[in-house]
Amino acid sequence: MKSAAIILAAGFSSRMGSDKALLDLNGKPVLERIVSSYQAVGIGQIVVVSGQNHAALVQLCLPVELVRNPAPENGMFSSIQTGVAALGPATDAFFVQPVDIPLVSPATLTGLLAALQQNPAVDGVIPTFCGKRGHPPLLRMRRQQELLSADGAGGLRSLYCGWQMLELPSEDQAVLLDMNTPEQYARLKGRIAG
Repeated sequence: MKSAAIILAAGFSSRMGSDKALLDLNGKPVLERIVSSYQAVGIGQIVVVSGQNHAALVQLCLPVELVRNPAPENGMFSSIQTGVAALGPATDAFFVQPVDIPLVSPATLTGLLAALQQNPAVDGVIPTFCGKRGHPPLLRMRRQQELLSADGAGGLRSLYCGWQMLELPSEDQAVLLDMNTPEQYARLKGRIAG
């Protein structure tokens, strides 16, 4: 199964006050840390969706395909569509990874890949922690056209209603750990330091 990753990094980081993709987490920019996790599990195609921060992300010189969302003000779903449109026809499945959920472990990613492979009837797998759905979902490419033609109302979750999604319980709390504010960022730094 050939899998890809779409990392959503086009947001305006308004609550954080600085670009989340470029924040330092234990000596590495957040985006580099996420890319390393996907490389560790053998994901060959990593698409990073940028916005007004495109030039700054280019400067990181990461081994990714950087595609620019022409209208990031239209929200996260528009970035998902930008990333999905960049995937090659040989792709079987893809992760949708927001840049502000940076600590998901390679072991969690491996578990999602295995679950999708073992359940060919499902459209995707989504990690849960203590019964709550988290990130990143792993979706089959057969849903590409539906994603590209959707109007985005209600986001990705609204599409799940008509799809067969498998929930995969995880012991990795990082699937829920968001980093939208300076306080949340400080907590994540503390988790790594601890």
